[in-house]
Amino acid sequence: MKKILIALPVFLLLVACVSNPNVEYRQKKGTKIQWYHTDVSKDIPEDKEIVEVIKPYKEQLSEEMNRVIGYAEVDLVKGKPESTLGNFVADVILETAKHFDEDVDCAITNNGGLRAPIYKGDIKIKDIFNLMPFQNKIVILEFNGGDFIELIREIVENRGEPVAGITITVTDGIIDAYVGGRKVEDYKKYKVATIDYLYRGGGSMPAMSKGTLVKDTGVLLREAIIEYVGKHKKINEKIDGRIIFND
Repeated sequence: MKKILIALPVFLLLVACVSNPNVEYRQKKGTKIQWYHTDVSKDIPEDKEIVEVIKPYKEQLSEEMNRVIGYAEVDLVKGKPESTLGNFVADVILETAKHFDEDVDCAITNNGGLRAPIYKGDIKIKDIFNLMPFQNKIVILEFNGGDFIELIREIVENRGEPVAGITITVTDGIIDAYVGGRKVEDYKKYKVATIDYLYRGGGSMPAMSKGTLVKDTGVLLREAIIEYVGKHKKINEKIDGRIIFND
């Protein structure tokens, strides 16, 4: 899986904003040391030598960020209880996880982690970075039936979260959930693909931390999305009834 390395160019871009260090250290007599802070602002001119040094990195970064990797045939936007953007990202997580464990039952992530829509048209690398600016990795967890049902209840309480491989229907407060076409039972075990952020207790699904870690794939979700789009080329997600509220 190709990784996009931007740390060095970004660091150099930050350095190019000033012509002198923003902190000056001056030694006084004795052991006392004083330091003086200089605010970074537009009033400080660019250092032309540094600008020339980072120029090729900046151009390379811009070229990579604007590289087209696929096409969105519909607007990918988030919403509840289900959305095109949420379905898209959940599908990416599930497909990626199955490369590591074919027995993964479903994928669940959170709406809060989806930071920007992808509108109909060319999909560029920068669109994926805008969508997923975090360093979240895909992990595989195993739940006993009781904890998995608790997790489903939290999804319902949140009025929906992005899921794949599972359908949830709520009618007059009664929850019906199916995985692989079979009703969820408390005596079974379920493998769930998600992100390490949720596993560590982040987001609004505390039951996620009750899962047992089966596999840390080491794959950044952002990289998985880039690879998924590059593989499938045309993205045409639909609202297909993964979560339904009949109330």
